[in-house]
Amino acid sequence: MQILFIYIKKFFLSKRYEWLKFDSVFMYLGIIISVAALVTTFIIFEGYQTTLKRTILGVNSHIYFFKPGVNDLDFRDYERISAFLESKDEVSVFTGVVSGQAIASRGDRAKGSFFKSVDWQERNQASMYHEAVIDGSYELVEENDIVIGLYLAKLLGAAIGDEIQVMSTSSVTAGIAGIRFRTKNMRIVGIFYSGMYEYDSRYIFMNTEVARDFEANNSLFTMIEVQLRENYINRAMDIAMAWERELRHEFQISSWQHFNGNLFTLLELEKWVLTIIISFLIVVAGFNVITTTFASIQEKRKEIGLLKTIGLNGKKIALIFLTQISLISTVCIILGIFTGIGLGYLISYQTMISLRGEVYLLDKIHIHVDMLKMMLIFLIAFIIINASSLIPIKQISKMNEIEILRYRK
Repeated sequence: MQILFIYIKKFFLSKRYEWLKFDSVFMYLGIIISVAALVTTFIIFEGYQTTLKRTILGVNSHIYFFKPGVNDLDFRDYERISAFLESKDEVSVFTGVVSGQAIASRGDRAKGSFFKSVDWQERNQASMYHEAVIDGSYELVEENDIVIGLYLAKLLGAAIGDEIQVMSTSSVTAGIAGIRFRTKNMRIVGIFYSGMYEYDSRYIFMNTEVARDFEANNSLFTMIEVQLRENYINRAMDIAMAWERELRHEFQISSWQHFNGNLFTLLELEKWVLTIIISFLIVVAGFNVITTTFASIQEKRKEIGLLKTIGLNGKKIALIFLTQISLISTVCIILGIFTGIGLGYLISYQTMISLRGEVYLLDKIHIHVDMLKMMLIFLIAFIIINASSLIPIKQISKMNEIEILRYRK
């Protein structure tokens, strides 16, 4: 054991600076760059997935109650569902909502939209509203006051205080003059930003009575939105199916996973496939470790021969090289992880490269660092690098000390 420490100390502290040789430095950089690339890719994908999920669950609710068929929920339906939900421990809050499709226009600009009622005086909502308003006010004091998404406002060229025309495509009346849609001039009092382009370019929040007037059926609510407690969110689909059976399929009950499950499954698959592909960079770095370690063993043939003549067997000498590689790989992998995290933060804060919200749903690059997964990356990289070093190290036990010393020049 004392010899082990002597040689490790000699490698790192000798005046010959063995650890700063070109091939050694090249090996260090290979490990650091490969790990950094893997970490950066992983935390960006993880950030996209985490932010998308948080945004979807913020703007949308976790479970929805609808009435099958063309009719919406009436007062008796609402009373029954309310009593049912109040008895469930999984439920945090629920809200009745009137919603439908509309066309928002201002001047010669028009955009297909989605209107939704909101009780702005109630702070405890089943979906995000108050905290999403970034400009103006969330208070819909006047009957025709509305809050619209940031990108919808930009598409229409509208600002706080401007009036836009909202035409409901959910309600149609036919008369002598032909087909007519219900249309209202509404004033923008607030602009909200959720971070998800799909919502920020389409949503219009309005008072409940105005939304009911827009709806074709003039029912009490289009649907009931339910927010679950934190530890039940990922079980929303199973809970929705169980509730549907309890209510004897009188209502259609859907979860956020029904609408977005395929998207997150695809993202998870893409993340791990890309992670596995980029992990091959560490395998390539492992080949570099093989050649560097082999060259180091050849350079130290004399020392290996001398150690064998004084009684050290091949396993103990191999342990010296393996310990040396383990220390180097540990430092390089840690540097690679921190470099990757740093690059991730740099990419997320820069403004030169941005996402197209209409394509990628989010308009900004986000990162998410999970320390448990960073430890997993460390473990995988450590195993690959050290397993690679075993290939040349095994040659030490096959070396004959007599031949080494006899033919040494």
